[in-house]
Amino acid sequence: LLPRAQQEIERKLGLAFRGQGSLVLCGSTVTFRRATPGIDHRHTLGVAFPMEAAIYLNCEEIEKRPFESVAVTLRHELSHVVVGEVARRGHRRVPLWFDEGVAVWTSGKLPFYDTSDYERAVAGGTLFPLADLADRFPLDPRDKGIAYEQSESFIRFLAKSRGEAAIPGILQAAARGVEFDAAFRQAAGADLAAFEREWLESIRPALPWLSWIFQAVSLFGAMSVLCLFSFWVYLRRRRKKYQEWEAEERLSAGESYPWQ
Repeated sequence: LLPRAQQEIERKLGLAFRGQGSLVLCGSTVTFRRATPGIDHRHTLGVAFPMEAAIYLNCEEIEKRPFESVAVTLRHELSHVVVGEVARRGHRRVPLWFDEGVAVWTSGKLPFYDTSDYERAVAGGTLFPLADLADRFPLDPRDKGIAYEQSESFIRFLAKSRGEAAIPGILQAAARGVEFDAAFRQAAGADLAAFEREWLESIRPALPWLSWIFQAVSLFGAMSVLCLFSFWVYLRRRRKKYQEWEAEERLSAGESYPWQ
């Protein structure tokens, strides 16, 4: 899998990995954790050390998940190594959110990945500012998942609105030593802050309050709310019907109808 994955990622990112790297397949979780100290191993199937061009895969955990693909995990970590060429060549590092967003964009997403926390954060307007994700992601698993999702969403919007060539354009400029914000501005034709606002506007729900309700409660909770709302409508209609019947009775008795 490795040679083909490397060719695909190098072509997509416009960077070629130089030198020699290593891929370590860890047969057990214990071995994986011993080989990658200092890493948050929760929900982690692979780890890349870009400056050492080393990738470690936790084969025991990958094997436990029928929907997990070793190819997806391998491409994800390999993307980090290729993006690491920016630092090795130009002595510039890209923000963590950009690095992780590009890794998900190039590798694909695992089929069972849950995006509900991210969707609730979008509906509630509680996404993290990208500046807060430049150096590290939150440790809380829920917040960390949101950070990954919004990083990927930003990169996909960049590729869709400015063309996929914008991403290798940024990386190639940074690899030449151009500061990241300047490289982004050259490729995207907009300042990072302005483009972040454009992206946020593109994902903003048309009806934020309604979207928030459906994202904030479970399916059964939403059904309960709808049932209560339907019952309230029924009561109002029945009350109005009773009033109409009473008016008709008054008319038949010779009373004047109070037109409004």
